[in-house]
Amino acid sequence: MKLIITDSANKWFQDNYGLKSGDGVRIYGKTVQPRDVHHGPWQGFAPENDLSNATIVEKKDGINYHINFNDSWFFSGLVTLINYQNNDQYPAFFFQREENGQAVTADNFIGENVDATTGASSKFEDYWE
Repeated sequence: MKLIITDSANKWFQDNYGLKSGDGVRIYGKTVQPRDVHHGPWQGFAPENDLSNATIVEKKDGINYHINFNDSWFFSGLVTLINYQNNDQYPAFFFQREENGQAVTADNFIGENVDATTGASSKFEDYWE
């Protein structure tokens, strides 16, 4: 699991939430109904400074972007890139399967359609990396 925040997305979060160094943003996946999981561009985020349940933290300009334990199943095995384009209302999420030994950055991220059905289970721990 890896989280990449582009400079433009970071600026959007800072501007829209008045974030400063030390503040945090929780990233989470949205589901529709109990079993409908879709890794699409519109996922969830909210200002949250508490990192006690964080399983991954990506720090950018002092802002702690994090995914909590309860949301880890949604992002497990994926590189998640969050980007903002000037004409969009909100930042968009892009996903790529994580490959062993692959160093994915914002520059070489290709993104792809991924299917979360294998991880969307009450026994999600079985699918973690």
